[in-house]
Amino acid sequence: MSIRIDGTNTTANPGITGGDADTGLQFGTDEIQFVTGGTNRATVESNGNFTIENGNLVLASGSGIDFSATPDGSGATNINELLDDYEEGTWTPEYSTSGTAATFIYDNQVGVYTKIGNLVTAGWRIRTDSASGGSGNVYVSNLPFTIGNTDFDQRGVAAIWSSDWGTGGNPNHCTGRKGENNIQLSIWGLTNDVSGTGGESRLVTTSDLSGSANSNQTYCTFTYFVD
Repeated sequence: MSIRIDGTNTTANPGITGGDADTGLQFGTDEIQFVTGGTNRATVESNGNFTIENGNLVLASGSGIDFSATPDGSGATNINELLDDYEEGTWTPEYSTSGTAATFIYDNQVGVYTKIGNLVTAGWRIRTDSASGGSGNVYVSNLPFTIGNTDFDQRGVAAIWSSDWGTGGNPNHCTGRKGENNIQLSIWGLTNDVSGTGGESRLVTTSDLSGSANSNQTYCTFTYFVD
C-alpha cells in the first residue's frame, strides 16, 4: 500500500491509495475528497458539510436518516424519528362497488404517488366511457399502499373535483377506508338530495353513475398514513 500526502487536491490521483492508484482519499486545504476511478465522488468541506459530488446516498432496507437529536414536538409523544423511506411512482386507479360488481370501461386512468416515511400522497384522474350494473357504494380502489390500521382511525379526508355523473349529483369529497386500499366517495352539503331536504350528505352509489361516454370523472390528491 502506498501513502502520499502532499497537502493539495489539484492532482488527479488521491493522496492515500490502495492497490488502485486512482481510488482513495485526497487531502486539500481544510477538506477531504473521496475519489474513485480518478473522480471526486464526495467531499468533507471545511465547514463540516458532507457533499456528494457524483452519485447517490444509498441506504440498506430498514435503515434511514435518524433525527433523534432534534427536539420533539411540544406535548407530543415521540414514536419514531427515523426517515427510512422515500419513493415516487404511478398506480392504476379504478372504480369498485361494495355490492355486486359494476362493469366499467375507462377512458382515462392516471395515478401518481409520493411516499415519505409513513405518509402517502396519491393523486388520480378517472373517467369512464361506460358504466353499467352493480350495486352498493362506489369506491376508488387499488391505492398504491393500504391505509393504516392501528389503534386510532387513520382515515384521510379530501375534497375532489368531479363532473358528468348521473342525476344524483357529482361527488365532492372522499374518505379513506381504514385498513383497506379503497377510498369512499361522498356528496357533502347537498342543496337538495334524494330525501328532498337540504344540506344533507350521503355516500355515492351505483345509481349515481352515468352510462354515457366521457362520464364519471374525478380528480383528487389524497394524503393518508400507512402502518
